[in-house]
Amino acid sequence: SQFRAAGYELEDVRRIVKLTVFVASATDFTDQHLVANGASDLLGEVFGDSGRHARSAVGVAALPLDSPVEVEALFEVAGTD
Repeated sequence: SQFRAAGYELEDVRRIVKLTVFVASATDFTDQHLVANGASDLLGEVFGDSGRHARSAVGVAALPLDSPVEVEALFEVAGTD
């Protein structure tokens, strides 16, 4: 929805550049990368080769609105050369 709110459609995506996935975690939880796999897998299914991306997965003590996960995505879109 944020992508469309910025005036773009999914067809405008040239590639996914990078994801940063923040995971609200207990201090002993070390599988943030496995949580981030869900976002990576979805983008791969939707965008195919254009969905391949760099990624960071970060554990945090808390996220806004008590969210368990926050995903930040950097897209390259058509017409932004």
